[in-house]
Amino acid sequence: MSYTIGIDLGTTNMKACALSESGKVICEFSRASHVEQVPTGGEIDPLRLRADLIGMLRAVITEVHLCTDEELSGIGLTGMAEAGFLAAPDGSPLTRILLWYDQRGAEDAEELRPDYEDRLTAISGIRMSNVATIYKLHWLQKHNLTKGLGLRWFGVPEWAAWILTGRHYTDRTLAVRTGAYSLAEDTWSDEVLRIIDLNRELFPEIIDTRLKNVYISPEMAEALSVSDTVRVTIAGHDDMAAVYGAGLSLDRWVDSAGTAEGLVALVPSCPPPDRTVRQRMAVAPWYMDGKYALIAGVGTSGGLLAELHRDTGLDYRELDKLAAVHADYPENALRSELTPQRIPKVEFLPGLAAAEKAAAVYGRIVSSFRERAEQIMLFAAPPKRLVITGGQSLLPELCRRKAEVLGGIPTEARPKPEAAAYGAAMLANGKMRSIISGR
Repeated sequence: MSYTIGIDLGTTNMKACALSESGKVICEFSRASHVEQVPTGGEIDPLRLRADLIGMLRAVITEVHLCTDEELSGIGLTGMAEAGFLAAPDGSPLTRILLWYDQRGAEDAEELRPDYEDRLTAISGIRMSNVATIYKLHWLQKHNLTKGLGLRWFGVPEWAAWILTGRHYTDRTLAVRTGAYSLAEDTWSDEVLRIIDLNRELFPEIIDTRLKNVYISPEMAEALSVSDTVRVTIAGHDDMAAVYGAGLSLDRWVDSAGTAEGLVALVPSCPPPDRTVRQRMAVAPWYMDGKYALIAGVGTSGGLLAELHRDTGLDYRELDKLAAVHADYPENALRSELTPQRIPKVEFLPGLAAAEKAAAVYGRIVSSFRERAEQIMLFAAPPKRLVITGGQSLLPELCRRKAEVLGGIPTEARPKPEAAAYGAAMLANGKMRSIISGR
């Protein structure tokens, strides 16, 4: 028997899940990510991330060996999608990791919009904003940082894979988030790269997640005291790994509600990317069966809840109880732009009670959730069940209101195991099957 480890390299926390071959969770870990706030948003030191990754893996492996004699067979890597950095040909970092919400690239997207918006979005299915990788690269290009032979762009999961294997590769669910991937051609788009003036060699090889043919390097195997037959799988975008772990299916939607919240539905074929972009949704190739996932960003609702927590000093469950019994609040109670692109800045109307603040925040989140659900249903059938993952799944009133938006359908709260790390561990051990059939 063997086990796998899933690692979720998140904005707020790095999480790990060890999963037995039979599907049993052996142990879980969570550690704070070392994010540095900067005027444009946020950064992470790639070398610090390297140390944190290795430290987390050692801790998990040590813990597993206290419980079982099973051997590690695979590591699945997921994490924040658009965050990344430039590196030299040998992988040495040339910049810090620019986080997905960092504003570098926002002006570049606007600069390119008049001439290229229709074409770029029709190819990639990705909105033009600072989030997409190509606009961060355009910003770096203007600062003379992208020119040079053999330079590499590493997203966070790709960086973790490079550390473990010495190989530069990715999967489709991450490739599509760069804005440089063509949904129709299933590869990096020469046209997009020509428009942005980027070298194709910046981007990693795209490998099907189902192919378990990349192995840990001998040096890293020795450092971690594991076999050099351990497979290293890039399990993709954290939202995709999370909804895989939570059981996304054609009649089961998943609300992945962490710092940023994404509502995800599965569709049997790729909808027209230009239409989904107009509805502010992203499309991602699913892991199997030619299906596609529709991702509607509800916004950084977890960040909004965190601001409510900091402002009131009350814990999240107390705030949820307040919202359940107090629904009224002044129309102008809350000033905050809830978008997928940035952590919200919150300003409450002076003199509000904590219950009014909680009601206003819940009203804002549910309103955004409703809007995004209605847009998804332009392309997908209504769900029969809603699975809610992440911290918001622990808030019964908020879950109830979201289910009410969808006609009062049953909800399934999945606070544990951590969905993205769990999904990554599942993908690493080859359990490529529909969760709907049961675990």
